[in-house]
Amino acid sequence: MRRVIWLLLAPLFLLYGGGSPGAAAPQKEELALPQGGILLLLLPPSSPIRWIGLEGHRVRLFQWAGPSGTGSSNAVKAALVGVDFARSPGSIPLSLHAPQGTERVLLDVTPRSFQVSRLHVARSFVTPPASLLLRIKRERSVILNALAPPDGPLRFRRPFILPLDGRITHDFGAYRYLNGRPMARHSGEDIDVSLGTPVHAANDGVVRLAGSFYYDGNMVIIDHGGGLLTEYLHMSDMSVRPGQQVLRGEVIGHVGHTGRVTGPVLHYGAVLHGAHVNPMLLTGLLGSAVSLPGTSP
Repeated sequence: MRRVIWLLLAPLFLLYGGGSPGAAAPQKEELALPQGGILLLLLPPSSPIRWIGLEGHRVRLFQWAGPSGTGSSNAVKAALVGVDFARSPGSIPLSLHAPQGTERVLLDVTPRSFQVSRLHVARSFVTPPASLLLRIKRERSVILNALAPPDGPLRFRRPFILPLDGRITHDFGAYRYLNGRPMARHSGEDIDVSLGTPVHAANDGVVRLAGSFYYDGNMVIIDHGGGLLTEYLHMSDMSVRPGQQVLRGEVIGHVGHTGRVTGPVLHYGAVLHGAHVNPMLLTGLLGSAVSLPGTSP
């Protein structure tokens, strides 16, 4: 695993003095993320920053012991930030809030290419009968509630793994046409493998949802802390229950053909503070080299 770069934001020391309390000191440097990108921010435990503002969202910082295997027992402050795949490219401010004032860093959202996907499914999955509309609405509410857990510390210390190995057939963020009709964009990655292949938890966490749904089939949602959740859809069965703690690599079910799919597949997704982020980026989350000018690795 490549080393984690600690973001020791030198400009934040301006908050201790030199400027008037409450004054914002603009920062011209930028961080960069692709559409659907995710970033782990680490600050020293002595940092005065309490929370991070990103497009109206208040992202809390939590004490974190750091990645396992580094030999370090020193806790740091950690937060996850990301942008939805549908977020337009361009610069947006990250506001770093401390009692003495606010520091700002620009986050540059870079464009990403997205596929166009055209599939044929049963007509009832494109235009459901009226008798199913109440069920679909109720299930949507249950899923959205599971994807909005209370803020909490990061529950993982090891790198993320893929839930299984297979062929990517339906790309993250793809523009979808089902039976020729435009539908909502694809929010995860479809991985094609044989029916019954074990599905593994991508990292340590707590199961927020395990149930059967009309569109998503047998679905599990795992909360990894810091606002990050992973989704596992269309399974043949589920071997976990809500509230259960799971460990990275633990089998949570098996690949199936349930819900709105054309064959055996696992839909693997990731949601951060309500934004759909690219789940394939999670494996490099801890090892990504991220730095700011004037900082120390």
